[in-house]
Formats: sequence, structure tokens, C-alpha cells
Amino acid sequence: MRWLIVYLLLIAVIWLFITNRVWRRSLLATATVLFGVFMLLFTLSQREIEDAATTADTFSQVRKLETLTHGTLRPSDIAIDRTSFANPDHTVFDSAGRERIEPDLFKWQLQTAFTNRSTQFTVGSLTLRVTLYSCPVFYQVAQPDVDPGKLDANCTVIGRRSVGFDPIRVKPAETYQGEQIVTFPNQPEPRNPRYWIEVQTVAAAPVE
Repeated sequence: MRWLIVYLLLIAVIWLFITNRVWRRSLLATATVLFGVFMLLFTLSQREIEDAATTADTFSQVRKLETLTHGTLRPSDIAIDRTSFANPDHTVFDSAGRERIEPDLFKWQLQTAFTNRSTQFTVGSLTLRVTLYSCPVFYQVAQPDVDPGKLDANCTVIGRRSVGFDPIRVKPAETYQGEQIVTFPNQPEPRNPRYWIEVQTVAAAPVE
């Protein structure tokens, strides 16, 4: 019975489509609108799928690049060969207006050289952690012989900050030399200063 009703409705629609011009035009217009809506929805869904696939692929590539650049080198792969951390000179005037040159106690010139000890990866960026100490007059250990544990026990930290070198390209076994001017926020005047420098972070250069 159900199929009979369906067949009768189908025959009625076809008969009206053939004999009735208004019905025919209305049916064609409705079909055209429905087809347009379907195509629009289909196009939008396909675009969303493609965008999602592109986003996922881009995210995967970014994750792979981050793993390569930030997960391959460790601070122990960098050897700090030598450093210099001294106050640069600047010009001052005394109360009589006389000019003289003296060290700027609140500005420091960092000169460093470090070697890439990795046998496989090129260094693309590096961050050094610089700690400045003010020590008592009885602390007479020369800077090349300082030990961070004894510095913490005998001296006072008056400044600490990170100094970055980016971008750089230091191939395996190569040595990089660089310098920067460093200042410490709210640094008091140093007395018998010492410093300690260590590698904080290191990242490999992207593969070309």
C-alpha cells in the first residue's frame, strides 16, 4: 500500500510537470535552488576539510622543526673557551668642569668565545646566563679561578640576566666569537666584582 501511494504521487508529479506550465517552472526553480544550496554546502565542507588538512600538515612540520632545532643540542655541547667582562670607559666631568675618563660601573662589555662540541649539528642560537657578584675585600680569588659554589658562599649577587646570540651559524668543532654590552636592572655599585657565565639554552640551526 505504501509503495502504491509513492507511485501515484510520482505519476501525479510527472503528469503535472508535463501538462502544467506553472508547476513545471516552479519545480525547475525549486530543483535549481536545492542544487545550488547543495553545491554551496559541498564546496564549503570540502574547503574546511582541505584547510584542516593544511593546518595539520603545517603544525606537523612546525613540530618537527622545533624538535630538530630545540631537542638536538644541550648546553653541555658548548664549551666556553674564554670570556672578558669589564666596564667600558666613559667621559665624566668633575665639579670644576674638568673632563676625565673612568670606567662606567653600571655597564659591562661582554666578550666571549665558545666552541660547538657537537659532531653532527650546527648551532643556530645560544643564550648565556651572566651572574654578577659583589665580593668582600678579603676575597682575592682571580676571575679565571672562581668557583660558582664559593662565589655564592662568599659574595652577593647584584645582577643576573640572559644574553642571547641569535642568529648564528657555528658548525661542529667551530669557534664563535662575539661581544655585547650588558646592563643589569637596579644594579648597585659593584665592590670587588666577580662574574660567572654559563650556557642557558642552545638550539640547532635549521637544515638548509
